[in-house]
Amino acid sequence: MAAKVELDIKATEAAFVEAIHKETKKGWNNISGLVAAQSKMMTQQAAWIAESSAYGALKDDPDLRKMFADQLASSVESLSRDIAALSILTVEQVWNAAVGVLWNAINKVIASATGGLLALPVL
Repeated sequence: MAAKVELDIKATEAAFVEAIHKETKKGWNNISGLVAAQSKMMTQQAAWIAESSAYGALKDDPDLRKMFADQLASSVESLSRDIAALSILTVEQVWNAAVGVLWNAINKVIASATGGLLALPVL
């Protein structure tokens, strides 16, 4: 008769936290890299709109000012959508990592006793 295998709660908890930490950190690195790349362009565009509206070419042209402001708003919306998409990807990666740790621990115990496995859940 095979020895009874138990789920190591402390080791599984540590692996669970580490897996989630690793995936959220990768996700944040992707998001922050995108933000860093876009922030300089957008803040420079905002500064140009502000200065041109106060002292330059846009001062007496509200239609042109609105056009440039709308373009900036569109850029911000696009960035926001890209961040949302990367966030969704991060959620999926966190899910996969967390489920992987937990189901691996469960299946280690089940397989030692019955030879069967618990199927992975679907997100």
